Amino acid sequence: MTRDRQKGMAVVGALIVVAAASVATASIMERQSFLADTLMGERDRVQARWLLRGGLDWARFILLNDARINALTVNHAIWAQPIAGLEVTTPDRKRSATFSGMIEDEQAKYNLARLAAGGMVRPAELATLQNLLTSLGMPASLAPVIAQRVAESQSPHGRPASAVALRSVDDLLGVEHIGQDTISTLSAYLTVLPPETPLNVNTASAEVLSAAIPGLDLPTARALLQQRDKGLWFTSRGDFLNRLNQTGIAPVIPLDVRSEWFRLTGEVQLDHARAAMAALLQRRGNTAAEVRWMRG
Repeated sequence: MTRDRQKGMAVVGALIVVAAASVATASIMERQSFLADTLMGERDRVQARWLLRGGLDWARFILLNDARINALTVNHAIWAQPIAGLEVTTPDRKRSATFSGMIEDEQAKYNLARLAAGGMVRPAELATLQNLLTSLGMPASLAPVIAQRVAESQSPHGRPASAVALRSVDDLLGVEHIGQDTISTLSAYLTVLPPETPLNVNTASAEVLSAAIPGLDLPTARALLQQRDKGLWFTSRGDFLNRLNQTGIAPVIPLDVRSEWFRLTGEVQLDHARAAMAALLQRRGNTAAEVRWMRG
């Protein structure tokens, strides 16, 4: 009986060792599989980010082609049409991904850089932003908060700025009372460009025009833009002012009918990997379109 019991214990011990080895082997294989999936996923993400560069090339081509054939920048042009599901291939041409993206005219928006100069808030520009926020159904109390953030990003009298400079409206995230929902709404109407960049009256919304031009009420701006968007584009700043047909209106913001600053947003989907980007492009005549900043 003792020998049988010893044999039985030996068998049980062997089974335990085999079971432990099996569990260890399965664990190792699982970790290896997880590592392989992780590496493949990272490879796909890297390739997806690389393919986003193709989106930049697409944007440059579209914008330069528009500059060569159109004297005006209008929101019915090809550059303003979003791209969805454009098929692109990986460098080895063995796999396909899809690119979706859109270009926005940043000169159709109110430029936050105008809110302050030398670290001091400009009252007239603050009033402009308050009027714009009110027309959008948003609290005008956000305007002083945004203006102060812009002022803090400037260097007053040669002293260092107390806040990092804004590159886009997204940088307002985290400012008091400004969350992601607010950013999503404001991004369609606000931008950050060099201070004296003109507003394009051929692409601006009625809300932006009404806020930016003292004396131009919102109903009048909407009626004017209804005609514009039917194809009666403004051919010059003077043409726009003449068609206002109102005396006493004097824009304080520079106006133009052509744009040089655009924002590109894009996304590439490669299998289960997804990469997104945003970039600010500056078009220089019809010869170059330079990337001023890019995220993603």
